[in-house]
Amino acid sequence: MLQRQQFLSTADFCDRKRSVATNGDMVSMHFEITPLHEARSVKAIFDALQTFVYNIEISISEAVGDITVRENDDAKPDSPVAQHRLHTLIQNVVQIEANNVAFAAYDPAGQGGRELGLSVCDAVDEDDLFPYRLLERMRQDMTMIIQLESSEDESGMPFVALTRWWCLRIRKSGIYVPPFAVERII
Repeated sequence: MLQRQQFLSTADFCDRKRSVATNGDMVSMHFEITPLHEARSVKAIFDALQTFVYNIEISISEAVGDITVRENDDAKPDSPVAQHRLHTLIQNVVQIEANNVAFAAYDPAGQGGRELGLSVCDAVDEDDLFPYRLLERMRQDMTMIIQLESSEDESGMPFVALTRWWCLRIRKSGIYVPPFAVERII
């Protein structure tokens, strides 16, 4: 992600790509930079992001309108590490499951003495406690990096820059997914 943003400013930027992998997986990659001009504290945005992640099943349900259920209940507020085993029913047509582990860190004097917050999420390949149900559900893998860092505009006013990269992969399966549902998922 650092190489990707190396020559970019902290102005609004978005790059999205979709493809089908040679094995038939549907893949979507996104890279975004979003300046949060009204924000002054990386810590405040970091804490809000942690709350969003802690309540991820509610956050997803509210954001997209499809019901998402957490199948594990061991998440703890303010924990820097969490596992999210999620099940979503898309438009009452197709079931999606995701199993991710998330890590978060905040440094009040990060790179160059500036506040820095990081959140990283990656898919769990195998889980004996919560095995994938590939005959009933589509498997969704997500890898994501979010960086929050203090910055200044041309006039010296502070703001928080949010940089986010993610790769979403829907694993090929024998389950039929109508085109409108593919658009909702990827």
